Amino acid sequence: MADLTPDPQDTTPGTPSAEPSNPSRRRLAGAALGAGAVFTLSSRPVWASQCSISGMISGNLSKPKVVCEGCTPGYWKQDQHLDSWAATGFSTKDTFNSVFKVTQYVRRDGKPYTLLEVMRELNGNADPIATNLGFHAVAALLNAAHPSVNFGYTAGELIALFQKNYLSNPAGLKDSLAMLNERACPLN
Repeated sequence: MADLTPDPQDTTPGTPSAEPSNPSRRRLAGAALGAGAVFTLSSRPVWASQCSISGMISGNLSKPKVVCEGCTPGYWKQDQHLDSWAATGFSTKDTFNSVFKVTQYVRRDGKPYTLLEVMRELNGNADPIATNLGFHAVAALLNAAHPSVNFGYTAGELIALFQKNYLSNPAGLKDSLAMLNERACPLN
């Protein structure tokens, strides 16, 4: 098959590009600048999810009609949406430490926080690692595990991602998870 990519020498300097600039892509790329190092969980196949960080940064050029989704932590913690947890396989009573295989998410009395408690009580500066990290990690986990959300990562990949980065780059991890969670929510 012939390569139809224009040769750079065929264009004159200063000639506007044939493709219009996409400000939302620039904003996404700018928000994900620190995310590249965070989301190097493993090399993904060429045809991997278009909803991953790398797929989003590339502008989903290989499959431009893919709609990437994610529901915010605000969605997942509301009483009227707790029934959405059932399809994920996770319970509001599962402890954060047991799911994410860490030890830091405990109360002063040593009792571990549940996933729902992390979302309701630890948003803001109360998170033991970084502001809102646990808050966004739980939402990302639920998004990844829900069969009706095209999130781009599996729950297992998200847990591994958290374990690999929560101490070395907590702010970058939180920002990346927030970006993934703040896409279109397909759930009611």
